[in-house]
Amino acid sequence: MVSSGPLVLACAVAALAWLALSLLVVVGRVGHDLRRRPRDGPAITPRRARALRRRARLHRTEAGRWRRISALVELARAGHPTARHHLYRRALRSGDVDIGDAAVRALGLLAPTHGWALDLLIEALEEDLAPRSRIAAQLDRLAPAPGWRLRALLSDERPIVRYWGAMLLARYPTLAVDRLRRLVGDPDPAVRRAALETLGAHGDREALAAVLGCLDDEVMFVRAHACRAAGRLGGLAIVPRLLPLLADEEWWVREATKQTLRAAGEGVASFLVPVLEWGDRFARNGAAEVLQDLGVVDRLMREQPGDPLLERILAAGELRLRAAAETRVGLVDATGDRDALAGREAA
Repeated sequence: MVSSGPLVLACAVAALAWLALSLLVVVGRVGHDLRRRPRDGPAITPRRARALRRRARLHRTEAGRWRRISALVELARAGHPTARHHLYRRALRSGDVDIGDAAVRALGLLAPTHGWALDLLIEALEEDLAPRSRIAAQLDRLAPAPGWRLRALLSDERPIVRYWGAMLLARYPTLAVDRLRRLVGDPDPAVRRAALETLGAHGDREALAAVLGCLDDEVMFVRAHACRAAGRLGGLAIVPRLLPLLADEEWWVREATKQTLRAAGEGVASFLVPVLEWGDRFARNGAAEVLQDLGVVDRLMREQPGDPLLERILAAGELRLRAAAETRVGLVDATGDRDALAGREAA
């Protein structure tokens, strides 16, 4: 029979090694978190600055990695002259996600007073040196400082860079509107969507023309964003252009259209009444739902219950809309029982 002693010993050694490694990672992380707490003490001394610079430059161990992350942010938070361009570019290009993220946070702290930090954030966004969403969050927070630097992103050959450029320009009402109008025809649908969203926030009459051209885009989320943007820019005047989208085959587009029509207010009611007779069921239902949400149905049921328009709306909205309306105005109880409600009223 083979002795199990050596096997047990090997397992014990492996377990101890795993435990030691785990403790090293945990201790490194805890130390990093403690060092990230804001310091209320005096400014960084020259001796500490030299130590932080060494730590921020490179690492060889797991604990050193966390010290590097902490040093990058601490130097930036203190605004120390040691926090320089090459130090953060090296961190961004380290290939380590956490170190890259620390560099992005640090650059966000430095950017208000250092133009090179803004340039590095733009470079990181272009070259995907850190999660682009986090870089974009820093650039958005720093508005209006990035300003003109964002224009070049709209001409980048990479669609994802053009997308973020268009999204970030939403904070700048008059910057690069001409380029954004061209981007609504971009080959990439995500870029078209971003351009539409930004134009919808700050566009002009020329932008509206470009937006309306996207209402029949082949991609559903582009049509949806075009509808919302058109509603914000054109108001009631463009409602007739939006009505056909109530019959769109995609739920997302129909929902965006209903939201846009509701946002336009009671003035859309006269445009919706003819839609109640359209041959498309989605369109009829959508028109009835918007009229209900605008309060037209409840008002008619209370004040003019015999009005033929009320029955047209209820017929177009079908049984669910009719039941909901009757419950709201008290014609039936919550269970849909007219007789039970009548009995309680008599009592």
